[in-house]
Amino acid sequence: MQNRHVVELLPSGKSFQAADQLLLDAMLASGLAVPFSCRRGACGSCKVKVVSGHYRAKQLAPDAPAPCYPLAADEMLLCQSHACSDMRLEIPGWSLDTPARDVSARVISKRKLSVDIVELVLLPAQPLEVRAGQYVRFRLDDGDSRCFSVANLPAQDQGQCVFHIRQVRGGVFSEGILAALQVGDVLTLEGPVGACTWQHEDERPVVLFATGTGYAGIKPMLLTALDRDAEVTLYWGNSAPEDFYDTEFLEQASRAHPRFKWHRVLSADARVQQVAQAQPHNWSDSQIYACGNSAMINQVRETCLASGVQAHRFVAEAFVPSGALPPASSLKALDPVLEKVGPRYSLDGMLAAREQTVRALAAIAEQLKVGMTTAQALDMASQTLQSMGASHTWHPTYIRFGDDTIRTPRQGIDPQRTLRATDIAVVDLGPVWDGYEGDYGDTFVFGEHRLYEDCVKALHQVFDETRDAWHRGLTGRELYDFAEQSAHTKGWRLERNLAGHRIADFPHALFGQDKLAEIEIVPSEMVWVLEIQLCHPTEPVGAFFEDILIGEQRSR
Repeated sequence: MQNRHVVELLPSGKSFQAADQLLLDAMLASGLAVPFSCRRGACGSCKVKVVSGHYRAKQLAPDAPAPCYPLAADEMLLCQSHACSDMRLEIPGWSLDTPARDVSARVISKRKLSVDIVELVLLPAQPLEVRAGQYVRFRLDDGDSRCFSVANLPAQDQGQCVFHIRQVRGGVFSEGILAALQVGDVLTLEGPVGACTWQHEDERPVVLFATGTGYAGIKPMLLTALDRDAEVTLYWGNSAPEDFYDTEFLEQASRAHPRFKWHRVLSADARVQQVAQAQPHNWSDSQIYACGNSAMINQVRETCLASGVQAHRFVAEAFVPSGALPPASSLKALDPVLEKVGPRYSLDGMLAAREQTVRALAAIAEQLKVGMTTAQALDMASQTLQSMGASHTWHPTYIRFGDDTIRTPRQGIDPQRTLRATDIAVVDLGPVWDGYEGDYGDTFVFGEHRLYEDCVKALHQVFDETRDAWHRGLTGRELYDFAEQSAHTKGWRLERNLAGHRIADFPHALFGQDKLAEIEIVPSEMVWVLEIQLCHPTEPVGAFFEDILIGEQRSR
């Protein structure tokens, strides 16, 4: 019988048993939804701190790439490690202790906070263990849902949950349901969910950023900081003076807590990060939380990191509007097994991540210079993604010059290969933006070279034709058969080792690792990535393009 070791997870106190399997597999087998993605030791999603115990590294196959994610001396990756004894692992920020569930909740009160902001107070039938910063989903009758931050600490309010909801013209919930709700009505909630939560126990100063009703996600952080008598500063941005709907509470709190300051920031005057920069913060020692629109999150993150904030001390949640969501029937059409998604999945979130990744790719391509080595290009790409607000990458960034363009990501490249005056280059990105995965790649030609230009032209033609075939109802397997034939007719070879993959709210690997080229269903929109890599039949010339399968009306 194999030895079984008990692994305790901190701070949740949960534990699981591990025999000889990888710790990640043992944890998943125990029903714990641990974040992970690449399984290759590259993304860092399953990083933990080793508090006590012993482990050994995974034995790699001879042709397998070595783990490349940088680790501190007391850190390890669950996907690359086996337990050799009982262990204690620290997992800061993970919500293992608050499993999501469905619960009915009764309306206790409803009142206007401003012209377009409504405070809704609900009492769940069973207490919800909500961590400061988490949100819940309001289940709708048609199977759709809407997400709202819990704007209080329910444990301090007899279990009641408070929500700040903006009334949006045409909003399915805010206009169609909220207006009709009466005291005593019952709603169905799903949650709590979200990892943008209070994540530190020390005495360091806290700086909070919010825009609009992003304040609802920040207020529990503020309440927690006030309870701990921490030094805390809030920057709240809005379009008009009347949008500061919680001024009375904030003014009262600032009088009662000398270590609390808050700043109202009108968008016509400045941005929240600009006002913060003018204040005497010790940024290198501060813990940052931000909640609001994605543009604010990106700008604040860039400013804070440039000012000396440690990357792991910047925690954020971006709000995405629900008004642009497609009909619920689109989400219902997802295959329940092959296309399962997580509780935060939204088409708006995926579209925002895609848009930001496209911008990042363009920014990186503009910085590629003749004479630059592949290693230098990768360093530049990493800095660019960080400055634009990527929390990390779910797969390593791939940049390939010249002869290396025929290689797949799992094949080695020459890091010292230089970009020539006339050359072809591939850039393949997988950044994570505020919990949503981006995945986009393209090929660029430097100088004038007919064969390189023909390669890129054929690449985009094959991709477009294959996407059009998807609109006609081809299965995943049929799509790649189609792409292979399309490439062949143009005089090129399709690299079938790149066969497309799932994508969703991070990490997509939790919901399946199926290849697009192997599925026998018609793939749904916004949950699959179509990858096309072409190679010349005889010459070391290749090109790569990938994008989420997305309707033409959305991609323009």
